Amino acid sequence: MSYSVILPTLNEAGHIVQLVNQISEALLKTNEKFEIIIVDDSSTDKTPELCRELEKKRENTYFYSRTGQKKNLAKSINLGIEKSKFENIIWLDADFQHPPEYIYLFHKYASKYDLIIFSRFLNESKRYFEDERYKKEINENQSVLFNKICRLFLYKDLSDYTSGFICIKKKIFNNYKLKGYYGEYFVNLINHCKIQKFSIIELSFNEKARYSGISKTYPEFSLKYVILLYKYMVCLIKNVLIKWTK
Repeated sequence: MSYSVILPTLNEAGHIVQLVNQISEALLKTNEKFEIIIVDDSSTDKTPELCRELEKKRENTYFYSRTGQKKNLAKSINLGIEKSKFENIIWLDADFQHPPEYIYLFHKYASKYDLIIFSRFLNESKRYFEDERYKKEINENQSVLFNKICRLFLYKDLSDYTSGFICIKKKIFNNYKLKGYYGEYFVNLINHCKIQKFSIIELSFNEKARYSGISKTYPEFSLKYVILLYKYMVCLIKNVLIKWTK
């Protein structure tokens, strides 16, 4: 087993160093080879400078910048996959909503499954807003509804179609690239893996509140938010049609 961790970043200066340190600590417990690949999507804070310092200090940490390109989460992850060298690809949000200590569970299941997904919607999982100290973001309700619709029309044995906290075999990307603007890329990926009959398991976890930075999926109600919902529904319809025709 060996692991390439991809961190897509956008204004994460308040916590990126701490996150990389904790990811490294989690992976050291596996006694396996690993690397951490940071792909920045045109941050306007000190994230790039901090990541370049991490790259200098850590022999297994690499930094790539998409400065000047249109922000796109899927393309950031694709770049990380292209630069990766190990057999298992992990990616997670760079804002601590996906606790790095759960990475060890990936190692527990990586020899048995092609795709491991940490799901927010399993009965054993806990959401950050269940803690009364935190306010639920406006995009949470649409996320819950969208995932229920996906489960209804796509695959009933999966619950989180926009997770973004996964471990996946690099071989899956030999003839496949992530496609989408933000969360839709994950729906496309799940449908691809199902059709190709790759083995999948979902695991529960306790989601945390964001440390700092901003959401990758528009937390405020706006025209961009409406466009995002539209893209999600178009993505779902396309994947339902693909599933039915296979």
